Amino acid sequence: MVMLENAHGLRAEIAQRGAALAGMWVPDRDGQFADVVLGHAEQSQRTSGRSFFGASIGRVAGRISTAGFVLDGQHHRLDSVDGLTAHHGGPDGFDARDWQWLGVRRDRARLQLVSPHGDQGFPGALTVTVDYRLDDTDTLHVDYAATCDRPTVVNLTHHPFWNLAGEGAGVVDAHLLTLPASRMVALGAALTPTGQRPEVAASAFDFRRARAIGHALSAAGDAQLQVAGGLDHYWILDAPADAGVRPAARLQDPHSGRVLDVLSDQPGVQVYSGNFLDGSLQGASGRPYHARAALCIEPQAYPDAMNQPAFPDITLQPGAVYRNRIRYRFSKDTQ
Repeated sequence: MVMLENAHGLRAEIAQRGAALAGMWVPDRDGQFADVVLGHAEQSQRTSGRSFFGASIGRVAGRISTAGFVLDGQHHRLDSVDGLTAHHGGPDGFDARDWQWLGVRRDRARLQLVSPHGDQGFPGALTVTVDYRLDDTDTLHVDYAATCDRPTVVNLTHHPFWNLAGEGAGVVDAHLLTLPASRMVALGAALTPTGQRPEVAASAFDFRRARAIGHALSAAGDAQLQVAGGLDHYWILDAPADAGVRPAARLQDPHSGRVLDVLSDQPGVQVYSGNFLDGSLQGASGRPYHARAALCIEPQAYPDAMNQPAFPDITLQPGAVYRNRIRYRFSKDTQ
């Protein structure tokens, strides 16, 4: 583990397994610090099973329909648990690997992972780096870069489970979420995209103005909430990706006053309400994690893009550099 710290006392704990954000200590409106990401109580839990807590996800985040895809006329069958979809890079995704430390300083750390050709069924060797930096504007920078030796597909993301009231503090139903997105990606029964991009207006998925998560999840009869058991969907940001790093989400906890702004250069964000947390995992607080114990906001490209002709391409060519730049900016609502 490596601990980063800034001049204001904010701390970010980085783990080698999964190049993960294992802890993030942020003050509330009264100056009291708390860890605001879910994490494991014991190191042994991090290396057994997959929770994705704070992890770097790849080679392709989300679910890939049919557990395969065609690239340059060749079909690639991916490793899969159920044979129907490949999830978060496969059964041995990047979150389950020990990354290599390349450099550590007080406020920053760099890690690298080399994924060989054929890893989990994906073509091409892929070299990935992630740079963490905690600056004195109370912003945690997470920057991914990747290169390949032959054409492949890449869609990395970062997977912290946020609870701004503090890890183990209960459900996040009272948290307020804002997403500057007028459209989302609809899901089918296998939780893979249908290809449809409906407008969010007048639906449970309209977060263009700050809205309590619990209020949205209480929408009766919403078919998309029912198919996913909550939020597990992709929102398409209104500002185009070529606008660079721009606001992607805001999460607020009215009780503590903590505010998280997420900025990204990706076309959208996947938002997940911890639907599969069932109380079997116990956190650092000693309390079990149940559904809605946190919210994930995952900047990334469109899910299942290689199987959706209408979605932007995620193919990476040799000589090109894939990048995903994420900013987590912390502040306080003093009211």
